[in-house]
Parts: sequence; structure tokens; C-alpha cells
Amino acid sequence: MTKMSWIRSSKGITLLAVLVFAFAAVGVVTAVSVSADAPAEAQVGEEITVSATISDVYETSEQWTLNGTTQLQNVTGWEVTKVTPSGDENTTRFDGSTTFDVPISAEENLDHVNVSITGDVPPIETFSYDPPQSFVGADFTRIEGNNENAIETITVHHFTTDSSDARALIDEADEAVNETSSDEAQSDLSGAISSFENGNFPNAKNLSQSAIDAAESAKQSQQTTQLVLYGVGALVLLALLGGGIYYWRSQQDDYDKLR
Repeated sequence: MTKMSWIRSSKGITLLAVLVFAFAAVGVVTAVSVSADAPAEAQVGEEITVSATISDVYETSEQWTLNGTTQLQNVTGWEVTKVTPSGDENTTRFDGSTTFDVPISAEENLDHVNVSITGDVPPIETFSYDPPQSFVGADFTRIEGNNENAIETITVHHFTTDSSDARALIDEADEAVNETSSDEAQSDLSGAISSFENGNFPNAKNLSQSAIDAAESAKQSQQTTQLVLYGVGALVLLALLGGGIYYWRSQQDDYDKLR
């Protein structure tokens, strides 16, 4: 190895060692982790509670503000409990408020923060079949100076009695349509979904039933066609079999005459 190449190689090794040391000193930066507890779905007007446990609060910064908002209505307010590693708790309540701000500092030596909000499920502004319409049960944000970073958004599917009934029938129609290749059934299903998203649930249910009927009719027609094809195939097989037997016998008769 020449002197010049050895110098280049040693410089490269030194740089790599510096980078490895720096990476080890800094470590891997991870975000705040959130464990949520909320219903997957709820009816409009129903009172529910959305809870969350926020951990690793010092992973990206030792001084910041935790902000929370909700779309729940008639809220009793937020309850924010800071918990230390030894289990000591400090609870702050924000009665009747849909938002809160709580400072997080290293001096508090927190292990995690428990947050909960109770309120009524809000009305639905826009219906959606896929994905199902939802509202924000709780949205958490990290605030540092002028910077805001999203932590976690907890959403809940909300519904009315009419929308739930219509969705159930559309689901049934969708399953039936997927088992056939009926254009009529697919068209009715598309119309049902469109009516659902426009809030016209009676029409959505009517079209869903039409899609189910069309799919069943197409399925029966396909089964009938298959049976006919099976019957034709059986007749052709019998004909070939009969012809083969007739040919074999005729050959035997010719052989006997020659004898």
C-alpha cells in the first residue's frame, strides 16, 4: 500500500469512528407514545369517555406544553393527571372546556400523563360509507415556542339509527354483489352508497335490497347455466360412449362374418 492511499484510508477510518461515537452519544430520538382507550363507534348524542396515557414525555424535549382538543359536546371537561415513577399523582381539571394546555418540565420527573374527557357524541355533518364517517374524540399536540407537532388523534366512528340500518344493508348487498358479476347489481350497490352519503337512507336501503335481489337472480341464472352445461356435457359423453359401443359391436360382427 502506498503512503498516499494509507493516509486516505486512515482518514476514512477516523471519520467513521467519529460518526459512530457521535451517534452513540446522541442515541435514537423517539416520539411521545400514546395508549388510547376509546369506543370504536358510538351513536350520536351518546355520552362517552375518551382516555389516553401519554408516555416517554421527555424523549424529544424536557420543556414543552401538552395541548388537547375534542369534538365532543356538552363536555364535563378534561382531567389531566401527571404521574411520577414513584406513583405520585397531580391532577388538574378543566371543567366544561373542550381544550386544555398543560406544561411539561423535567423538574416534575414524570413517568407518564393520564388524560380523559367525557362528553356527548356530536351530530354528523357528512356521511361516508368507506371510510366510515368519524369525529375527533381527542387530539393531542406538542407545543414548543412557535412550533406545534401532532402527537396523536383519536377518532371514533359515529352513527345514527337510520345510518346504521342503511350501512348494515349495504354491507349485505356488497357481499352478495361480490359473489356475482351482475352489472345491474353493481349499479344498484353504487346507487345505494351514493344515497347513503347524501343522507337519503330510505333510498339507500331500497337500492341495497335491489342489489341483493339482482345478485341472487344472477347467481341463480349462473347456477342454471352451469346445470345446463353439465347436462349437455353428459349427453355428449353418453353419445360418444354409445357411438363407441356401436362401432365396437359392428367391428365384432364384421369379424364374425369373415370367420
